[in-house]
Amino acid sequence: MSDDAAENMNKTPDAVGPPAEETQTATEPAGAIAETSSTMPGPLPRTVLSPLVKFISSVKVRYKIAGTLIIVLSLTVISLGIVTFARQKEILQHEMKARASILVQQLANVGKEALLTKQELPIVSTITDIQKREDVVYAMITDDEGKVFSHSDFSLKGTVLSGPADKAALMADALLFQETVFNKDTALDAAIPITLKAKTLKIGVARIGLSQKALSASINKQKMTYFFMAMGFVVAGLIVSFGLARFLTKPLDSLAEGIRVVSRGDLRSLVTVTSNDEIGEVTNIFNQMILSLREKIHMQKYLSQSTVNSIKENRDRSQLKLGGERKYVTALFSDVRGFTSLSEKMSPEEVVSLMNMYLNLQTTVILSWGGSVDKFVGDEVMAIFEGRGNEINAVRAAVEIQSYCKALNEARAASGHKQVDIGIGLNSGDVVMGNMGSEDQMDYTVIGDNINIAARLCGIAQGGQVLVSKIIADEIGNQATCRALPPVTVKGKDNPIEISEVESATGCVRRHMRKKMDAKVAYSLEGFSDESNAAVLINISPLGCLLAVAAPIAIGSKLSISLTLPVVGTVNARAAVRHARKQDDAYHIALCFEDMQQETQSRIIQWIHRVNT
Repeated sequence: MSDDAAENMNKTPDAVGPPAEETQTATEPAGAIAETSSTMPGPLPRTVLSPLVKFISSVKVRYKIAGTLIIVLSLTVISLGIVTFARQKEILQHEMKARASILVQQLANVGKEALLTKQELPIVSTITDIQKREDVVYAMITDDEGKVFSHSDFSLKGTVLSGPADKAALMADALLFQETVFNKDTALDAAIPITLKAKTLKIGVARIGLSQKALSASINKQKMTYFFMAMGFVVAGLIVSFGLARFLTKPLDSLAEGIRVVSRGDLRSLVTVTSNDEIGEVTNIFNQMILSLREKIHMQKYLSQSTVNSIKENRDRSQLKLGGERKYVTALFSDVRGFTSLSEKMSPEEVVSLMNMYLNLQTTVILSWGGSVDKFVGDEVMAIFEGRGNEINAVRAAVEIQSYCKALNEARAASGHKQVDIGIGLNSGDVVMGNMGSEDQMDYTVIGDNINIAARLCGIAQGGQVLVSKIIADEIGNQATCRALPPVTVKGKDNPIEISEVESATGCVRRHMRKKMDAKVAYSLEGFSDESNAAVLINISPLGCLLAVAAPIAIGSKLSISLTLPVVGTVNARAAVRHARKQDDAYHIALCFEDMQQETQSRIIQWIHRVNT
């Protein structure tokens, strides 16, 4: 028996032979169907849904959870039952077909010789043996015209069977299974042709019928057993779910608090998992989300801002493609002077620590002026400022970098540490910006002659010097103080390039970098030293700080402030209020330190530039 033949079972309500009762199914006209469809109920009106939704929203969370669990449990039990019984029925039917296949093949083997010799006795003996099985309801041999040669019901001998099932069995070329009705009970009919001469000459058909009553009874018995078990599970689940639902809201409180913390952008803390149930699983998933966000933030540190922006712009595409587009940018290159000799006198760990401090300084300034760091190449920084009009911001960033480096070098020199001098070169123009590399690994960067010119200017800049091309000098105009230098010849250019040195730029008023803080400090007004007030330190530099206080303080007021800084320790200083403004529910006051010792200022500068490793 082939698998295809076994699956092609024709289901008909016809009996086998004359006892069969043929039934017809009346077909309704199309108009009747359309009329029935038009009377089907539509969606519930809003007047019914609104009170229902209002009622559900007013139910306590514990009952919602319990009800949801019961519904899920019930649907699970029902779905499992459907799948189980469908599979069980399939298995039992497969076993019945296998049994019927063996029996009908046995009958066909005997029937072949009997049809040729016209001897019925061997067939009768075989049919009698087959009918000793309780599930066999009939067995027969018919000739090639459908005439009964031998039948378990002797009264049907010589009868021509003409029902649909009989005709299908007569026309079958291979083993055929059908569902039929015999004596008002469903039966599985198995028919196989009896052939001669390499299966080319059909001389008859062997058929047997197996009762499906036992199959149905077995399935119904299992259904009843499963029903009572399912009801037991549902009742037990109802009791347990209502009991557990009372305790589910407590872990939700800590989870909700964790969500509020993350919504403020604070990813420093994970939510404590207090249970191993569904809420605990949700908490674990939430913690994994925090870790994934941390990973994303950490990964972004390895990418330039332009690369991150490119990924965001192309996130709907299934694949990033190589190639780029022409853009106008201002390129900033900075390089450490004397790096080779410096690295020879220091250990690799000391070199890395020193370079990270100065690279962090430059990155902070570049980002604050709207630029993005394209890459770090050893001690060199390549930054990009996109668009026209950003030339002055790039120049301001360069001037501020040199200012901060000078202050840092002075502080390091006071404490006996090595200093670093940086040369900076800038140029503007059209470049190609896009994905460069291979299909498997690419980098979002910029290339072009204008980038090379910026790199060449950086190469000839002295420590503490900012060199710009004539394009930038003309563009920034009086927004910066520039000193023209003799034209220089750079590698790759036949003609000399006009350059200028930037001495200062508008908007660069700070000499020292500030560090953002969120720490509690104490202060008192001059003359009221016994009255200590609490404040929040927002940022600090060696020359002053910004505080958030609850009550306004007049400009020009003198304060005594005490704060504790990591590494630096406790700092006590007198300060004057230079600026004050109200923001939200607090007052922000800018203080200028008046009597801070130089040594303390140096320690604050080095702490501000310290890089966490």
